[in-house]
Amino acid sequence: MITIYGHARCGWCTKAKNLAEQYGLEYQWKDTDDQENLNQLKKDLPSVKTVPQIWWDNRYIGGYDKFSAEVENTLGNYGQGTF
Repeated sequence: MITIYGHARCGWCTKAKNLAEQYGLEYQWKDTDDQENLNQLKKDLPSVKTVPQIWWDNRYIGGYDKFSAEVENTLGNYGQGTF
């Protein structure tokens, strides 16, 4: 399961969601406009300044560029399938 923290006005956040959808990857969206989600993100990453912030199977990935590379490396090496 992928967890994406972001907000609706963030283009990179939208790109991250679209990438997950494009590859049929299940994800959970955590809108940081919701104070509870923002507090959780700040608890997990105290120095966070940007979104999206992405985890894959409870492993911290980072922002969109790192997520994109992770998807390419994972699916490029193993093809589409379950994780």
